[in-house]
Amino acid sequence: MRKKRIAVIGLGDFGIELIKRLYEDGHEVTAIDQDKNKIDRIREFSTYCVAIDSTDESELKEHGLDEMDAVVLAIGDNFENLIVTADALKKIGAINIFARYQSDLNKRVLQMLGIESLFNPEEQAAQSMAEQLANSSVKGVTLLGQDYRILEAVVPKHMQGKTVQGAKLREDWNLNLITVKRPKKTRRKSDRKDEEVLGIPSPNLVLSEGDILVLFGKTEDLEQMIGKR
Repeated sequence: MRKKRIAVIGLGDFGIELIKRLYEDGHEVTAIDQDKNKIDRIREFSTYCVAIDSTDESELKEHGLDEMDAVVLAIGDNFENLIVTADALKKIGAINIFARYQSDLNKRVLQMLGIESLFNPEEQAAQSMAEQLANSSVKGVTLLGQDYRILEAVVPKHMQGKTVQGAKLREDWNLNLITVKRPKKTRRKSDRKDEEVLGIPSPNLVLSEGDILVLFGKTEDLEQMIGKR
């Protein structure tokens, strides 16, 4: 995996958690917020951190925001700052801007500014929880726009004992298998953290009871597959 230069603007709970994960994955992460106390909290978990006014174009350019592989706008409590910062980033030529929205109005204004990559952590968390509560086989959901998602689901009984090729996920269900998570043999059988990610699945990999399929596809196709237990 190529190391990327990523800036995260806005150090609320979501921004801080995102920075930690990106940093742990080996990326060069720049953390930005106006609050110096928040900067101090994230210092050891980032490559570079600075307290600046993110609405100031010259400040953003001085700290290299126009040279980042991606910039994440995680500002969640000040919509005016979010919009002005997004506009400033566009003006200095920043690419791959990901912006957080909290309402349909926020979303529309960001789209009018030309920000295409938009996300809402609360909406995604609620959707994932709703699907997990509605279907016990669903273990996680990541929304990718309105029509697509990445779904983690327990392998259906009718696929257990079959190879990846024999399960015909692509042919019969129009789904792509990203990877398989398999419970490790442990004394604590109920500990869901003890899982092994099997990497890119071989066509000859035999699917076993308890495996978690990580699938990508259209919402309707995923729902049809998990509905056929």
